[in-house]
Amino acid sequence: KLNMRLTILATLLMLTSITSNAQEKKFEHNIYVSGGLFIDNTSGDTETGMSIKMGYGLNYYLSDKLSIMPGVAIRQDVVSPFSSSEGADNDGFTFLDVPIIMQYHIQEGNNAWVLGLGPVLSFCVKNDQYYYDARPNDPAFPSTDKIKNFNIGIQPSIMYQTGKFRIGIEGNAGLLNVAKQRPNFSDTKHIHDIVASIYYHF
Repeated sequence: KLNMRLTILATLLMLTSITSNAQEKKFEHNIYVSGGLFIDNTSGDTETGMSIKMGYGLNYYLSDKLSIMPGVAIRQDVVSPFSSSEGADNDGFTFLDVPIIMQYHIQEGNNAWVLGLGPVLSFCVKNDQYYYDARPNDPAFPSTDKIKNFNIGIQPSIMYQTGKFRIGIEGNAGLLNVAKQRPNFSDTKHIHDIVASIYYHF
């Protein structure tokens, strides 16, 4: 009986130690900044510009190799951010993004590769409007938002982790036609991003 009690006690202590270590690694905070290419595909005509993003993610570890990271980010996409030709109607939008990313961690000593994939829910918080340059102040030609207020994207990523930092590439492929329809027009619009990102996790 004594040996059985000692065995049970040792097992409980071991399980407590494992659970404690798992709980220590369970959650991980991430703050990040990103910058790169904005791709605006409107009715088959592709324009490019700049995308910048700042965000926060809370990583929850399901195991040593697998985690899920929901988060929130502010993203700005702008065609021709530094210059615009006269009379141009370049696109510019601001989004509140809610990514939910599954991550796979490949450990290599003290460093690691992190592969990610998941959906991004995007809410347009600052829309651009069509510019009717011939009669901009005529009430018969009201300004119209260019895109719908909601989009869904897929975000793949690959990161290299060293210490408290992760550096890598992320994409955001917009799945929906977000063009807001106007009378006598039938536009399609898909917007995408490819950015370099730097994460600090703790």
